[in-house]
Amino acid sequence: MMVSTTSQAVVCSAACGADILALESAAQLGLSRRVVLPFSREQFRSTSVADRGEDWGRRFDTILQQLQSKDIVELNLQSGNDEAYAAVNSKILDEAARWASITNRRALAAVIWNGFSRGATDLTDAFRRLAVDRKMEAIFVPTL
Repeated sequence: MMVSTTSQAVVCSAACGADILALESAAQLGLSRRVVLPFSREQFRSTSVADRGEDWGRRFDTILQQLQSKDIVELNLQSGNDEAYAAVNSKILDEAARWASITNRRALAAVIWNGFSRGATDLTDAFRRLAVDRKMEAIFVPTL
């Protein structure tokens, strides 16, 4: 998807799974990267990365070590609630739109999921809807 859309940058949260895979792929392609975290990197690492296995934690650490401090945005929100992650969704889209306007390009929202909403608490679907509400093209990347 990054190659076919001639992407120049990736903005995401660096959670285990699709976020880390996207950031690693972006690095291999030489793309700019920015990470948005709801709270401190240590707290995020323990609750959204390494809780799924220390291999994810090591990969997260490597990615953050490769980035300049300006490309790691910590929102310092209260941990453990969906509102913090929803705020990250909004900030990710803000950052993508800002980068796109600076470089005279368009921002795209990659929605990497199975396509089945779990309802009001589904943050991936909320991200998709927020992007569409902002008139941003959402590109569906199926996980099934």
